[in-house]
Amino acid sequence: MSGDGGSNGNDGKNNERTQILGLDQETINRELQKAKEQPACLILIRGTPQGHRYFITEDEMTIGRDPAADISIADQTISKKHAKIIREGAVIKIEDLGSSNGTLINGKKLEAGNTAKLAKEDMIKLGNSIVKYLPAGEIEIIFYGNLNQAANTDPLTSMFNKGYFLEAIDAEIKRAKALSTPLALIFFDLDHFKKVNDTYGHDGGDFVLKEFTKVIKNSGAVKPKDVLARYGGEEFCLLMPGTTIQDAAKYAETLRGKTQTHAFTYENKRIPITTSLGVAELTSDMETATDLIKAADKVLYESKQGGRNRVTVAQA
Repeated sequence: MSGDGGSNGNDGKNNERTQILGLDQETINRELQKAKEQPACLILIRGTPQGHRYFITEDEMTIGRDPAADISIADQTISKKHAKIIREGAVIKIEDLGSSNGTLINGKKLEAGNTAKLAKEDMIKLGNSIVKYLPAGEIEIIFYGNLNQAANTDPLTSMFNKGYFLEAIDAEIKRAKALSTPLALIFFDLDHFKKVNDTYGHDGGDFVLKEFTKVIKNSGAVKPKDVLARYGGEEFCLLMPGTTIQDAAKYAETLRGKTQTHAFTYENKRIPITTSLGVAELTSDMETATDLIKAADKVLYESKQGGRNRVTVAQA
């Protein structure tokens, strides 16, 4: 990546919940309320990304390594269409779809074509991966969500971190190729950021990074399915599934303009901030995440070499 350099009492049940969450009672009460609103889910106990939650939101959901599966798990030992989750009211069942390596529930193999009713904390082995079942409303659903968020989030900006982004782009490339849908990527960083750190110190630099995060999130174009991440230092990326390169380029120009006009005011002094951006899309000749990342990074470099504070779009 190109860049300028950066910085930078209760009853027994409640006691048990306190130990699990490590939170005060008021926060626990809020978490319990949130838990009541959560649907049943499968949590990836062994596999990548560990701790990921797959919510059961449809009456039938396929599980497999196929990127087009409702619950897609990147594990070569899982069949493309391995098993199926069936929701009948509050009852959740699983059916093996004739998988190569079988579906085991708590160590017992489920024969192909048969269904089994799932109970709380059932362990389901799919190939080499294991998921745990939790019914709707369980506090543990929130607990795993908090752990997953902490592991995948950059602490300064509250964006996703580089590790999560690299996992996400692999999965989204497979999905885009399987479904023949567009996938755009924007790489961008703050111009002359080293000068900000040298002039205002790392506290000033941290302020600019957090304020820039607000500019991005308030821009109105980052959709829930998009992956906004801090790649490192003052470098950021936005992965946009289902978005054409033309629409991504329009958003990049909007973000460039909003950054230039935003008042970054630190200790009563306005810091002039601009951003350079590079926009690329997944093309038929790209096979890996590295190909797409290199394409976006190349045009970001062209933006910086061309005078900064500009958007460069990769040519097909």
